[in-house]
Amino acid sequence: MHDKFHYPLPRDEVKSIQQAISKVRFKKTEHLYIFRKSKQIRRYKGEYNQIHIPDEYLFELKDSKVIHNHPNGSTFSFEDVKATVNFDIAELIVVTTQSIYTLIRPKNGWNINFEDGSTSDTLDTCEKQAREMVEKLTAQFQIRNEEKDPIILHYIWVLFFNICNIEYVKKEHQ
Repeated sequence: MHDKFHYPLPRDEVKSIQQAISKVRFKKTEHLYIFRKSKQIRRYKGEYNQIHIPDEYLFELKDSKVIHNHPNGSTFSFEDVKATVNFDIAELIVVTTQSIYTLIRPKNGWNINFEDGSTSDTLDTCEKQAREMVEKLTAQFQIRNEEKDPIILHYIWVLFFNICNIEYVKKEHQ
């Protein structure tokens, strides 16, 4: 249970997912929009690195498209992915100043069980491989030390979602 929840704000002028992406891109705190059938149904404002939706609103996540920014420039957190799977979110979009990360539920549903030890083992293996890849890139001066953490997390998800046969996309803003 979280000490602090972020309660919903009134709907605003945002009418589309693209508008939500544009609106949250440069925000200094986390924001979250929930869309269903292309309409905004709820929005939240959190803190620099977290948003906690109160339990009585969690049912709204099922089958929705969630747009959520990360001011720290990172892809999905473990908590983001776990919530996406546990609340059966249809699509999660994380927005940073540089990139847009998208995670789309497979047609046959989420085939990830975070309570299963094999999922933890797979994530551990992916993390080890991601760290090795990033260390090589750092040694070759292709990335700087301060860039490592977000890149490691991105590679973890690339490897993990590839194993799970789940669509994960990173694209740069236009």
